[in-house]
Amino acid sequence: MAIGPVAVLEPASPGMRARIEELCEGFDLRFVSSVESADMRAALAGARYAVTRGLRFPAELLAEAEALEMVHQWGTGIDGIPLDAARARGVTVARSPGMNAPSVAEAALALMLATLRRLPQVQAAFRGGSWDQPDLWREARDLGACRVGLIGMGAIGQEVLKRLKGFGCEIAYLRPSGADAALDAQFLPLDELLGWADVISLHLPLTAESKHLIRAETLAAMKPGAVLINTSRGGLVDEAALVAALRSGQLGAAGLDVFETEPVTGPNPLLELPNTVTLPHVAGRTLDNFDRMVRHWSGNIRAHAEGRQIDPACIVLP
Repeated sequence: MAIGPVAVLEPASPGMRARIEELCEGFDLRFVSSVESADMRAALAGARYAVTRGLRFPAELLAEAEALEMVHQWGTGIDGIPLDAARARGVTVARSPGMNAPSVAEAALALMLATLRRLPQVQAAFRGGSWDQPDLWREARDLGACRVGLIGMGAIGQEVLKRLKGFGCEIAYLRPSGADAALDAQFLPLDELLGWADVISLHLPLTAESKHLIRAETLAAMKPGAVLINTSRGGLVDEAALVAALRSGQLGAAGLDVFETEPVTGPNPLLELPNTVTLPHVAGRTLDNFDRMVRHWSGNIRAHAEGRQIDPACIVLP
């Protein structure tokens, strides 16, 4: 008997669908064709399970999905799932903690290297016919010569820390739960970390407490010319304040994979500034991570359908 129906609430290319079907043998999969509510509603009709990725799951659609037993996040961040509505309905909510950590950590380092070495500016000048880069000697930095501050030290933060060690950086971190003696880096409070680091990299979930953690006041407290990296959630940063800091030179550069409003469909100055590297929320989108994620969430759904226990670390709402 097929497991499901499982509504995959993420528009997927034919190639992605084929790969998911290959990895989810024995599943009754239903894919949405667009982000429209009507398509999501059709996929959810009669579905026992739903998998959500980058799209927000409207509370009204969850309320209408009467057969739904579990919502599984394709990844870690659950800010797009209506938890109160799920709790009221008794719907289980699960996620895949740490599965995407290696891929996102590598993307964070790629953004550090691209911003510090001024790669977008160099490439633009080179493509414009300029071989010589007369100012690069005083503008570009070695990552290994920088102090890197990590705000958040979950699975992704720890993978970033591990990789930074190979560059020989000075590293400090901050995490809401306090210092951890097992981590090979110094712990600093926020006000000290901001003024100490040449590079600040964000690795926090978006909560009421963390929203706009990076705003005009915190940007002003950073070292002049510092670099900001964000591969976690766009809402951690006040984008208007960030644009102002980048234009004034208080911030030297920013490497961003996430934005306050996604997808970015209209004008956004962060995409136009010469000292930004911007990506469309793709830090975790590699073949290796795709397979790792699908195997994980499908394994949890299979376990639930067969009455087996799911790893408690994956459960958000039982």
